[in-house]
Amino acid sequence: MPHMRDFLSRFRPAGSPGAGPVAIPADRRRERETELGPVLVLLDGPSAECARIVGAARRDAEEIVSAARSEADAVISAARRQAAATADQLVREALTSARAEAAALEAAGAARASAIRERAGKHVPGLAEQAVRRIKELAAPASSGRAPGSEWRQGEGDEAGGPS
Repeated sequence: MPHMRDFLSRFRPAGSPGAGPVAIPADRRRERETELGPVLVLLDGPSAECARIVGAARRDAEEIVSAARSEADAVISAARRQAAATADQLVREALTSARAEAAALEAAGAARASAIRERAGKHVPGLAEQAVRRIKELAAPASSGRAPGSEWRQGEGDEAGGPS
């Protein structure tokens, strides 16, 4: 937007035709510096205070971040200790459970072995009698002059059609 002075300069009376009066052009930059200089000097104090406040805020933020990092490190280390303790507890519980299961399996195996021994004990006398009877049967043909197993050979010869 044009300045008011530029707008009003259009309506100034013009001089007579020909060479105009000699004049120095207006120095707008110097005018601004002269006009705004005292105002900007007044802002130096608040600007310095603002820089001080920003610096203090940065220091406070760094302290807060440092404290938060320290607290986070403490929380992480406590969590690691708790995780290790929980893992140790779980290992102890698993070992206790495994030992109880092993003891139960061992007791079941011992009971089964005992039952097998008991059944075997009941069958041993009968098996011993059968063994003695077989031995006597095998020994009886030997006293009749025949070799043990000769009856088998005779049966074999009969089937083959050989001499009896």
